[in-house]
Amino acid sequence: MPTWYVVLMILTGLLIGAGVPVALFYMALNAGSWVYLLAATIISVFAVVGGGILAIVGFVPVLQYMDEAAEEAERQLAAHRAFLRSLLEELDEASAVLRDIRDELRRVGGT
Repeated sequence: MPTWYVVLMILTGLLIGAGVPVALFYMALNAGSWVYLLAATIISVFAVVGGGILAIVGFVPVLQYMDEAAEEAERQLAAHRAFLRSLLEELDEASAVLRDIRDELRRVGGT
């Protein structure tokens, strides 16, 4: 998942959900009419809801990517554990062979 995608979704959600209402109320308060305030309120509600929906829709792929990355990491970890288990088994076998050689050398050298 590209980083620019996440940044773009955050900025877009913030601009629509917060920037639009702030700008509307600023302009409505400068105009000084209750009609403009009412219109700013209605449009701001839609902007906040739209920004929230945009943020949710934008972050769903991010969450899916994170889930897929976690699953891939678990698969790699399982493969690494299996490799280490087999390596330890081989080392145990080599250790047993070396112990047998040591015991045989002690027996031959002691006689």
